[in-house]
Amino acid sequence: MIYNHSELPLFPSANEHFNEAGFDMRFVPAIALLGTACGLAAIYAAGPAVITGAAGSAADKAAHAYDQTKQLLVPGRSDAPTFGSDAPVFRYAAIQRGSIEQTVTVTGALQPVKTIEVGSQLSGQLARVYVDFNDTVAKDQPLALIDPRSFAAKVDEARASLAVANSIVDIARAKLDRARIDLQNAKGSRDVLAAKLESAQAVKSSAQKTLQRKLALQSQNVVATTTVDDAQTEFTARLAQEREAEVLMSLNAYSVDGAQADVRRIEAELQQARMAVPEKAAVLAAAQADLDRTVIRSPIDGVVVGRFVNEGQTLAVGLESRTTFVVAHRLEDMEIHAQVDEADIGRIAPGQRAHFTVDAYPDRRFEAVVRQVRKAPQNQQHVVTYTVVLSTSNIDGALLPGMTALVKIVIERQDDVLKVPLAALRFQPSGARPEPAGARSGVWVRTASGSLQRIAVTVGAAGTEQVALKSGDLVEGSQVAVGQAIRPAGMEFLGIRFGS
Repeated sequence: MIYNHSELPLFPSANEHFNEAGFDMRFVPAIALLGTACGLAAIYAAGPAVITGAAGSAADKAAHAYDQTKQLLVPGRSDAPTFGSDAPVFRYAAIQRGSIEQTVTVTGALQPVKTIEVGSQLSGQLARVYVDFNDTVAKDQPLALIDPRSFAAKVDEARASLAVANSIVDIARAKLDRARIDLQNAKGSRDVLAAKLESAQAVKSSAQKTLQRKLALQSQNVVATTTVDDAQTEFTARLAQEREAEVLMSLNAYSVDGAQADVRRIEAELQQARMAVPEKAAVLAAAQADLDRTVIRSPIDGVVVGRFVNEGQTLAVGLESRTTFVVAHRLEDMEIHAQVDEADIGRIAPGQRAHFTVDAYPDRRFEAVVRQVRKAPQNQQHVVTYTVVLSTSNIDGALLPGMTALVKIVIERQDDVLKVPLAALRFQPSGARPEPAGARSGVWVRTASGSLQRIAVTVGAAGTEQVALKSGDLVEGSQVAVGQAIRPAGMEFLGIRFGS
């Protein structure tokens, strides 16, 4: 399809030349009026005769002047606009060769790779604060100190309780030794009493036999009655001694049982005392841990990016620990947490390259790589987005946590291809016949004669402003129309346009 626009002026107007020469076009009407007034004044001064005699020649001269003026106002070249017409003016762009990237544009916030909130498990008054914002800290470096006096007193109390527990164990051990000795004594006394019982039984048996002999002799009137009485007395005494020994043996058995019970009791007491020692040691360890926690330390190597306490401030810890500092690990490596719409998330994958800018450095381009596509959706006002984490380097420290990044994730890249502006694909000259539905995409190319010709093309990867050409009768440098403006027609005088 050929669209002819040969009537358009292809040369710059004289207006530009007058402007370059320093001539102000606002004086042209005044000069014309001044010339007319001078001519009328000259005619009036010549008188009626002159006016009458010169009427014919004046009319001829006026007609000639009108023709000359008309020729100046309406140039004779064929490409100049005519009075009362609207002339289209096209804007062109050249087809280029190079690389093109198809991207998804999102926004996100810069964050450190690892950020740890350092809190306190203890309540108390801050005696010292050692660090401030932007300070570089090492692992286990002290950040602040809570007044340790009450915690040190608890440590001393727990240590004393542990010493008492150890002393109780020693006492119980000594009691057990004493009980065991008493048991051995009771058992030894039982042997002595058994021997005494046997002796008493032997003496009693001897006294009984003596009494029986005396009684036999008395029946024969051999011994006196007193002798028999003495033997009877001796037997009775020996019998009493035997009973005494038997009672002592019974009492000794109770003593042995009692000593054994004492041993078992003291052994239990010793076991209880020994079990109290680890309990007291645990109390001491807990008190020592609390004393150690009075020194708030950095858990990692990093930079202090947040400080929420001041020296002298009192920390009141409830069910949750109180955040005192925020330490970021290695600001040389940063992350961007970008929110990607559900319509674009299917084209994002780990490993894709990206580049971004921040408002602090609008002319600088930073590189990034997609590290993670999180599957947890975020629904805000019925708009579903997904978090995409990108990794970037921050060796010079230009990027700061919290900066807003405008990220362009590269979906596809094509090198050494012809590129045409997207506006050229959307452009349709006024008055041109619309293409039927389903027709191939096309662009309007400026021919050598100055007319427009539509050429069908096949496009590939599309960037933000340009699209790659896969096929089409186009070469690098071809001029394609990207827009059209309607310039109202008017009059020109020496290349100068008048009217609207």
